[in-house]
Amino acid sequence: MVAVEKKPDQVSVPQLLKAGFPPHLAAAWKEKSKQTPEKFLEWKKSLKGKDAALVSKVWKEQKITLYDNKQRLAYNKTFQKNNNFTKEEKNQKSKETKPSKPKEGFDSNDELFFGLSYQNLDVRYLPRKEKNHSSVFLGGKGKGQIWILEKRDEEFSYGVNLTYQTFRFTSGNRYKPIPHFYFAKDPNFYSQLERTGSPLPQPITYSNFLGYRLLNDGKEYELGIYHANAFSYYPGVYFVSPNKSYSGVWSGDNKSSLYINDSWNHKEWGSHRIQSESIFNKKESVGFVYLKSESPESKFFLDATVYRDSPLLYGIVSPEEVRPQIPQSLGYSKISFKHWIGSEFLGSKEGHRYENGRSGFFPCFISEWGNLIYRYREYNESGNYHWNEIGRAAFYEWRKEKAVVSFGFESRENAGQWEGKLAIPFGTSNLLEFSGIFREGQPKTRAWFENWTYATDFNINLTDRQEIIKLKWVSPFISLNVSYSEKENDPNPILFINFQLLHKIDL
Repeated sequence: MVAVEKKPDQVSVPQLLKAGFPPHLAAAWKEKSKQTPEKFLEWKKSLKGKDAALVSKVWKEQKITLYDNKQRLAYNKTFQKNNNFTKEEKNQKSKETKPSKPKEGFDSNDELFFGLSYQNLDVRYLPRKEKNHSSVFLGGKGKGQIWILEKRDEEFSYGVNLTYQTFRFTSGNRYKPIPHFYFAKDPNFYSQLERTGSPLPQPITYSNFLGYRLLNDGKEYELGIYHANAFSYYPGVYFVSPNKSYSGVWSGDNKSSLYINDSWNHKEWGSHRIQSESIFNKKESVGFVYLKSESPESKFFLDATVYRDSPLLYGIVSPEEVRPQIPQSLGYSKISFKHWIGSEFLGSKEGHRYENGRSGFFPCFISEWGNLIYRYREYNESGNYHWNEIGRAAFYEWRKEKAVVSFGFESRENAGQWEGKLAIPFGTSNLLEFSGIFREGQPKTRAWFENWTYATDFNINLTDRQEIIKLKWVSPFISLNVSYSEKENDPNPILFINFQLLHKIDL
């Protein structure tokens, strides 16, 4: 079985974005793919660094070819005379003349995978069985089917995702056709290795889905029925759009959920992304909406999020000791020019506690080695208490694509806080992040803490902890997530550690 070759224009923008392309590179690929093969190849040769690595990766994975047989013969005759082939062209020519054959009896994408996860939530008053969680798993996939056997703590579980012609059936504790994070999630486990092509989506409680896949103009829609007891006692229906950009579920007791993950790229209007997940029932609605926009040539940036959490949502995804006990609604937005000049706005309602604030920041010094940023921020709280504080901060910040180095100090009237973040990408699929905050004195209002520099959903929360340290390393095969926090005069700090490992064996 020989892999089907593709022309550059047969690779869609959503596919490029999912492969890690920044919006400007995806737009350039799409524009150049409409030109002659020679122009596309000239553009490909001009790329450097990370952009060149990403294009080469997709070139290899998608089996890109620039010419049909007739064009290839003419091309070879012309350029062989001058011996002007690039290394990549020679490799591709070799593959075209001598296609590799998969092992007999196996599909070219067949693989076995196995791994483990370990999690520790170290809080003094928690019983041991709620502190530690571990799992091991073994699975395989091929010919459109995938299965997994797991041992989560002391319980054994399974998961299957089976397709036959236009039908799909998923069953067990791992696979579902909808991409929701919170839907029927196992309260003690989560997957940080979930990404395109990964066999490890989010662990779930026992669920069954049966759906019909409809192909229309090369796009796949899916509609079916399901039952997931952790979400609803009644069965329901589900819908999934192409690329899983939109999906929704509805159950017999009128409980429903909606998921959105879509993006738009326009040469003149820039790139825009929306992500959202919500759960609705008769009592209340919870979830988040996250918007991110970037202007052409990456000059203007906008981040905005609105979320509402409550025991209704987190009661099924986290232990009682770490989930909120009362509902909270929070809105946050940030707009900036090249990350130099901008403003932030925040508003929060948590029970009878109301908080809001705004800030502005601008550069005092700009250079290729980093920028010195000044920030002015107001903090206001009303309800049970009435506080108002002004924070004045100075930061050193350096950014280049996904790499970020930032640290500084904010001074308040009776307190201050150190803040820092570090994000270092390795290659195209590995990212190391570190963030922290250290509060001194007696601050009256809570701090705005950015959990991660590159998050996929709402990323700001309010904290009154004196110290927070977070470390995260994510790759396609290994992840480490560590966080430590403590309150002043509190002998019960919280330490969280989660380690996950995935190994694949091609068959």
